[in-house]
Amino acid sequence: MQYILGDLHANIRELERLLRQLSPASDDTFIFLGDYIDKLPHTAETLALLHALRREHTCVFVKGNHEFVWERYVLSQEKERGDFLREFGGREALQGFGRDVQNALLQNDFSVLQHALVSYFDLMTMMVDWHRTGEYLALHAGLLPEQYDQPSPRFLEKNFFVRPQDIPRERKYLNRYTLVAGHTHLGTEPTVEEGYINIDLGAGYGKFLGALCVEEQIVVRSDGEKFPIPKPEKAQKVL
Repeated sequence: MQYILGDLHANIRELERLLRQLSPASDDTFIFLGDYIDKLPHTAETLALLHALRREHTCVFVKGNHEFVWERYVLSQEKERGDFLREFGGREALQGFGRDVQNALLQNDFSVLQHALVSYFDLMTMMVDWHRTGEYLALHAGLLPEQYDQPSPRFLEKNFFVRPQDIPRERKYLNRYTLVAGHTHLGTEPTVEEGYINIDLGAGYGKFLGALCVEEQIVVRSDGEKFPIPKPEKAQKVL
């Protein structure tokens, strides 16, 4: 089976719960939609579990907007990116690393941050902007309207931040693929439209984590609730 998983935000509890629900076989594939850390403090534990999963299963790691910013901030040393991290969960992400590392985010001490988050930056070397599987295009946030006819869309910064209201959600990419995205928490149930499925079920806010099973056309939530994906002609928000 292939599973597309929503934003984690270091919610290791819901990731572990979801994995128990899925009971994955060794040949199953996990496609993660990004935002692996920030907002919640269980950074080291979440990254350790992700690295363990990639050793046991095929894993695809899609880059989220938080990865985009951390990479630009620490590796490219774009100091202005620190404002985003300090406001949107970066301080919480560093709570388990001690005061020196927490202060490094305030002081733009890139070497300390790179050392503390080495497993995170190792994971980034494996990340992709998007991944096609079955009838789906898995990505963190969305495509811009002019990218829907591009066989291999080249991502811009805006692609990591675009919101559902700016996406042509009734349109299929290349007239075939439905976008599967996270980035915007729309509710604790999946939102399904003809060309767009959102599976950010609020893990970053202490709520649920969801996984879309590509073969079975169903979203499994970390508490065990299941949401079948309606056929395109009946696509709507799942109730």
